[in-house]
Amino acid sequence: MAKLCSGPLLGAALLIPALALACGACLEDKMAATYDYEVTQQAAARKQTIVYCDVQGLLDAQALLQAAAKVPGVDVASMRTSREPAAVAFALDTRLSNADEAAAKLTTEMRGKATIVVLRSVGPPEDTAMARQVPHAAAAQE
Repeated sequence: MAKLCSGPLLGAALLIPALALACGACLEDKMAATYDYEVTQQAAARKQTIVYCDVQGLLDAQALLQAAAKVPGVDVASMRTSREPAAVAFALDTRLSNADEAAAKLTTEMRGKATIVVLRSVGPPEDTAMARQVPHAAAAQE
């Protein structure tokens, strides 16, 4: 009887399905990596929007927190970061800034360390019109 698979080939074949589960490149992986149920519930109660962003460049969580403190409407306590995939999410009072303005201000405050790009913003449950997806280069490559 002939051997069908052995050694490294068998190991690679067994690893392929696991790699397909969460590559970190797609928008949903970045959102899942930063999702926090409690933050979402608190934001909904305050009528805030949750903003999910891609982090292009160095993800320095401490620098992001310091930058967020300077952005109108960002709830600093709600900030959630992920190194892999590189992402950040936060609650935002859209009466003070919209998602794109907040991301641009975060990028400015990061002083060249990282670019923050909005992937999706999700408003309170009763305001489903607020949910949107922003196309950008990384998400378009899925």
